[in-house]
Amino acid sequence: MLLVRVRSAMVLLAIVAAAGIFFNTLLLNVAAAVLSVLAVLELFKATGLTLERGLLVDISPTSGGACNTGPMRERWLLDLALAGAVIIPFVTVFGAAMPLMLFALALGYFALLVKNYGKVSLGNFATAMLLGTLVPLSFTCAVLIRDSHSVEAGGFYLLIALGTAWVSDIGAYFAGTFFGKRKLAPKVSPKKTIEGTIGGIVVSAGLILLLGMPFELLLGMFGRPVIINFVPLGIFLPLFSIIGMLGDLSASAVKREYGIKDFGAVMPGHGGVMDRFDSVLFTLPAVYLATRHIELITML
Repeated sequence: MLLVRVRSAMVLLAIVAAAGIFFNTLLLNVAAAVLSVLAVLELFKATGLTLERGLLVDISPTSGGACNTGPMRERWLLDLALAGAVIIPFVTVFGAAMPLMLFALALGYFALLVKNYGKVSLGNFATAMLLGTLVPLSFTCAVLIRDSHSVEAGGFYLLIALGTAWVSDIGAYFAGTFFGKRKLAPKVSPKKTIEGTIGGIVVSAGLILLLGMPFELLLGMFGRPVIINFVPLGIFLPLFSIIGMLGDLSASAVKREYGIKDFGAVMPGHGGVMDRFDSVLFTLPAVYLATRHIELITML
């Protein structure tokens, strides 16, 4: 099992490295779209609507496990959600078109709701609209980070978003294992502790701050000198870690609500896209919004 997890982790790291190498190309948009599609599919399945032989099958707890194999029941919800997942990461190419795209997508949802009135529950409609919009928007923040800054700054900010999410998780695991006593959210994630949370924040912030110094030196060697503003960076890093942990707990709440262990199996040993990127979905928007107003890196 450990070997499987290591192999999957290596594949994930290779994908992240490829996105970093081609950070300033449309490959990042493609990666955001692919992750959005996979995450939306996993969430549709987890929340009770899953694609099976071309039909959406209601397997929610309220259905008693009975499958509704009616003709393409609520298929339009998934189709529109997937369309949004594919299109939204590329709308940034057209500059200020994002608000127009989101407005058009919302109009599409409500137009189809009116057309299919009586055939779809408002709960399923609201869930589909929420998942089909927020998930790709969060992944698209990686593209927005790139487009709002220089290549060097944008790459470092993306590293912060990924690092605070994943390193916090690893740090919290080990700190909780050795020092954890007080439960953080026992009803949502019984194994998470307050001590583990603090350890995750400290480890994540410390590691990224340490990486900042060789990052400065490396860019200077390649003729792209920068100054990392360590004081505001040190202030924001704990906040990013806390936000990422909220994403992890939110995903755990969804899994517990619907009685599932993992969102998917696209990465053997690690689960699905949502299992690996639940925290990242929260840190990407946080880093993007923070760095829109405060430059953590000064280009010389």
